[in-house]
Amino acid sequence: MRFPALSQLTAAALLALGTLTACSSVPVTSMVRLARTDLSATDPAALRIAVRLPQGLRPRRVTLRITVTVGAEKREQAFVLGDLDDPAELLSLAGEVTKDTTIYAFRIEPADVPRVLAVRDEMAAHKAKGERGSLALGVGAEACRTGALPATTLITTYLKTERTGDFFPLTRDVDLRKDVPKEAVPERIPLCG
Repeated sequence: MRFPALSQLTAAALLALGTLTACSSVPVTSMVRLARTDLSATDPAALRIAVRLPQGLRPRRVTLRITVTVGAEKREQAFVLGDLDDPAELLSLAGEVTKDTTIYAFRIEPADVPRVLAVRDEMAAHKAKGERGSLALGVGAEACRTGALPATTLITTYLKTERTGDFFPLTRDVDLRKDVPKEAVPERIPLCG
């Protein structure tokens, strides 16, 4: 059995109230970088996720979903991510900030790291038995509006898989007005309260 590395996962960046599959917006250089990432050797405590949002939009709750599928059995676990509060970790994103955007970054809560490791151990146990399977990693976020949104509402998501590594774009410039289901268009995002 071969469980894919992070690059071969169904890696979807999700934002807003609905689901945004951004596979077509993954930069080629990021696909190569993902292909070289070995999830079985990645420290979940080092995993970081960031999103660049236009002014007027703010994330409320960000969730990491890990789905392990073996044969017909599919199990999903969700982890609410915490804010990344170390500005030094965001240095590799300095060139990504513009005057009309803000970058928010998140990490797996330390208390959830053992649960993530348990999922990884489960995956390794299936592999050791010769069972075929897959691992999917997804990020979802609920957002709220702080005011009016610009005519072009672009978001970019980033991933960091190593403590000493840099963030790299997972998806780039996904337009919330064009690339999402109608129920998730910016006007339907609730006001922050």
